[in-house]
Amino acid sequence: MKDYAPTIPVCQLDENNYFVGMTTADLDPLENNGYYLIPRLCIQTEEPQPKKGYIAQWTGDNWQYIEDHRGETVYSKETGEVVAIDEPGVLPATVTTMPCPDIYHQWSEKANSWVEKADAAQLRLQNKRNTAGTLSRMQMFSQLEISLGKNKEALVEAAENALSGVELIKIRNYILETQTFSLGNDNWWTFLTDVLHLDEKQIFNFWNEAIQI
Repeated sequence: MKDYAPTIPVCQLDENNYFVGMTTADLDPLENNGYYLIPRLCIQTEEPQPKKGYIAQWTGDNWQYIEDHRGETVYSKETGEVVAIDEPGVLPATVTTMPCPDIYHQWSEKANSWVEKADAAQLRLQNKRNTAGTLSRMQMFSQLEISLGKNKEALVEAAENALSGVELIKIRNYILETQTFSLGNDNWWTFLTDVLHLDEKQIFNFWNEAIQI
């Protein structure tokens, strides 16, 4: 009587026939002809050779190798955000393995890389304005008087000499009524640059100095 091994190695697959690993099949104790109880989703064949960056898939006759990017960090070309890869296969054309440097860049298919947006300088300035914080009336007027020798009345007069209509009303109300000043306010920024003729560097310098008051 022939002796049979109590177990044999078999290949474990998942629902999509991707190789998961090796397991064993037990000899059927009720049979005497070497019949083994093959577990569900298992096949009796040679273990596939490992191939970096790929996963083996059983075709029914042999192993084929499929690109496998699961676990890799890839980024959306549209938003720059991290995208999760859940399935084996070629990477979608909508993602890249290169991280986006910052919000001022966009993906260029022509360059096959992230490139600076055409309005990057304006976007950086806007972000700098928005994150500069706020100043109280006392801080704002004290610093302007220190830096430019202009008090509240002088500021209103400068606005009246340079502006008219709705623009004048908005900035005059801002000067007379607002309790907190922000560089993110477009009317105030325009007043500082176009009416008081301050450049970007001057504005941020006196703004930072005013915060200390």
